[in-house]
Amino acid sequence: MKKRNVIVVVIVVIAIVIGGLVIWKPSSQVKELVNKIEEKVDPDSYQKWEEVTNDKIKLTKAKIALIKAKFAMDIMQSQQTAEKELDSAMNLLSNVKSDLIDKSHDQIEVVRQKIGKAKEGIKKKSIDAGENVSEAIEETEALIKEYDSKMMNIKKEGGEQLYDHYVNLQAQAALLKAKLAAESKETYDQAYNNLEEAKRWYKHNNYEASKMIDSTNQKMIEEINEAQEYLKEKKDEAGVLISDIYLKATEFVKDDDQ
Repeated sequence: MKKRNVIVVVIVVIAIVIGGLVIWKPSSQVKELVNKIEEKVDPDSYQKWEEVTNDKIKLTKAKIALIKAKFAMDIMQSQQTAEKELDSAMNLLSNVKSDLIDKSHDQIEVVRQKIGKAKEGIKKKSIDAGENVSEAIEETEALIKEYDSKMMNIKKEGGEQLYDHYVNLQAQAALLKAKLAAESKETYDQAYNNLEEAKRWYKHNNYEASKMIDSTNQKMIEEINEAQEYLKEKKDEAGVLISDIYLKATEFVKDDDQ
C-alpha cells in the first residue's frame, strides 16, 4: 500500500512539473539573455561585423572623394578633377551592401541624386553644384554616424587591422576638410575644428581601450597641435603644414591598403 502511495505521489509531482513547463513563459530578461548567448555562438557574427565595417570604409572613402571634388571646384577650379571624384564617390556608394540601418539604401540614393545634380551643375557652370556636393558630404557623414552608433563598442577578435583602416580614413577626411578650410583665413576657425576631429580619430585608433596611443599617431597629434597654433596666430604657414600632415595621413591609408 505504501509503495502504491509513493508511486502516486511521484506521478503527481511529474505531472505538475510537466504542466509548469508547458505554461511557463520566459521573462524579457531571460529572452534577452538567450539572445545574447545566441549572438555569441552565431558563426556569422564576425562576418556581419566585417561586412558593416567594410561598408563604413566605403562610405568614408566616398566622403573623401566628395571633399576632393569640393576642393577641385573651389580651389583648383578643375571641372575634370571634380567630375572624376564625383564618379568615384558614386561607385563607392553603389557598392554598400549592409542593411544594418533601416532605409540606408534610400539614404544612399538621396546622396547619389545630389551627386548627379552636382555633375549636371558643373557642366552648366551652375552655383548649385557646390551646394549639392556640400549637402552630399553632410548626408554621407550622417549615415556614417548612424552606422557607428549601431556598432558602438562592438569589436571582433581579429578585426584590428580593418578597424584601424577605418579610423585612419576618418582622420584623413578630417584633415582634408581642414586643408580646404585653411585656404582662407576667414575659415581658419573651421580648419581648427576639423583638426580637432582628426586628433580625436588618432586618439581613438586603439582597438583595445587599454592600449597606449602608438608613437606614429602621437607624432601626428603633435604636428596637428602645431598647425592649430599657427591657425590661432593666423599664420600663412598653417595651410602648408596642414597639407604636409594630410599627405602623411594619405600614406598611412595607402599602407593599410597594401
